[in-house]
Amino acid sequence: MGKLFLAVVTGLVGAAIVHIAIVFAIPGQAENDAWSRLARRGDLFAPVRVGEAQAGAPMQDETDESDGFRFVDPAFIVLACRFSVADGPVRLYAEETTPFWTASITARNGDNLYSIGERVALDGRLDLLVGTREQLDLARLEGTADEPQSIPVEFAADEGYLTVRALVASESERPFVERFARSVTCRPGTVEESGRPAS
Repeated sequence: MGKLFLAVVTGLVGAAIVHIAIVFAIPGQAENDAWSRLARRGDLFAPVRVGEAQAGAPMQDETDESDGFRFVDPAFIVLACRFSVADGPVRLYAEETTPFWTASITARNGDNLYSIGERVALDGRLDLLVGTREQLDLARLEGTADEPQSIPVEFAADEGYLTVRALVASESERPFVERFARSVTCRPGTVEESGRPAS
């Protein structure tokens, strides 16, 4: 009986210590989420490269170990950009194409709200218009009709980030995938695209 009591007390003390350590660690972890790490890499609407540098590939932003993105598959070029729909919809697109890419839109709190790949995108192109339901309704009704390639994506948060992963199947393809990565643009929607009245 004494051994059982000692085991229970030891377990409770150990659990209390772990609980206290977790409570004290929460503030530090909150400042090191994906949004915060991306914020240290670049401004809002600025695409940044994440993960380790690819062999022989120059990067727009040299990645150091403090960026926190060290578990990126070396067969992929990965970039991200933070955005806000507080002032209107956001257009996320790439001028170039590449044989295999995936993109996901994540809310600031880490919830993955939308994913797409080149197989289901129109003509294999990355072109999204992201906004609230009201913003997208206004863009559909009042916006320009010459943007049929933009896929409307309803976004239920104020801030989020786009993550794009492009496969480098072989080193001979790297320049083309790099060109795709450099063409990724993240910007507020224009007055014409969003249907807002000109101020």
